[in-house]
Parts: sequence; structure tokens; C-alpha cells
Amino acid sequence: MRSILIVSFAALLFEVSLVCLWVCTVNSKSLGIRMRKVISLCIVVLLSLLLVACEKERSRGTLQVAWMNSFEEALKIAKEKNRPVMIDFYADWCGWCHRLDSDTYTDGNVVSKSKEFVNLKIDADTEREIVQRYRITGLPTILFIDYTGREIHRIVGYKPPEAFFKEMEVALGSFKNKTGG
Repeated sequence: MRSILIVSFAALLFEVSLVCLWVCTVNSKSLGIRMRKVISLCIVVLLSLLLVACEKERSRGTLQVAWMNSFEEALKIAKEKNRPVMIDFYADWCGWCHRLDSDTYTDGNVVSKSKEFVNLKIDADTEREIVQRYRITGLPTILFIDYTGREIHRIVGYKPPEAFFKEMEVALGSFKNKTGG
């Protein structure tokens, strides 16, 4: 969204520059030379903003948490690697779930920390048995469990990247305290 605003602002700036250039070249030669310098500067700023917006948008899609979709397989891997499981309970209709996907799960710190977990996404609309087992009453809910399925920590609702990262550290600390790992 932010990159769309930057591009829109840059396009507006470019259009204003073109109008100023046209007015200045029509009215006065000396004023036109000064305005050409201003417009050149505006074009450089415009291109810089566009490059920043494009790079940010390009890099946004490359970092993301690696998710599994099998509960049994996640528990098996968690036991083998002695790691906690981070379960994201979501639904396609859940706006805050999509916000977690686009903002939080693409943050570099969150992605890096997620490598210390076995990451599992559970569709709350189709996996009713697991939803009932863990008493999931609202979405999004992120549950941290050990490899036996015992709950370690829970997050209910959307968290921005910084807050989510801190919750991950709490969950990891609780896991290490309970397992001695």
C-alpha cells in the first residue's frame, strides 16, 4: 500500500514538473533555465522514489515463514529436532490473518526467528478437530506447542512484527524451560 502511495506521489510530481516546464518555456527564457534545473531535480527525486518503492515491493515477497500443513508431520519433525511447533490457525475470510501473512510473516526478524520452530498453518474452517482440541475461539490464533502437543504459549489476534517477535522469544524461552533444551 505504501509503495502505491509513493508511486502515485511521484507521478503527480512528474506531471506538475511537466506543466511548470511548459509554462516556463512559453513565458521566459531565463526563468525556463531555472525551472529546467528544478524539474531535473524533481525527476531525479521521482526516479529515486520509484526505485525505492519497486525494491521494497520486490523484496517483500521473498522473505516469508516456511509453513507445513500436516499436524502429525509437524509433531514428528519437532520431536526429531527438539523444537517447538508454531501453529497459525487461520481462515480465508479472516482479514487479520491476511494481515499477519503480509506484514508480520514477511518481516526479516520474524522469518529468522521462525527457523527455530516447526511452523504449521491450520485452516480453522477445515481442521475442526484440531481447532476443538486446542479450544480456538477467535482468529487469528497462534499456538506454540511442544512435540507432545502440550501448549506452551498462545497469541490471540493480530500482532505487528516487533510484538510478534517478542512473543516468539517468550514461547521459545518457555519451551526451553520445560524441556531443558
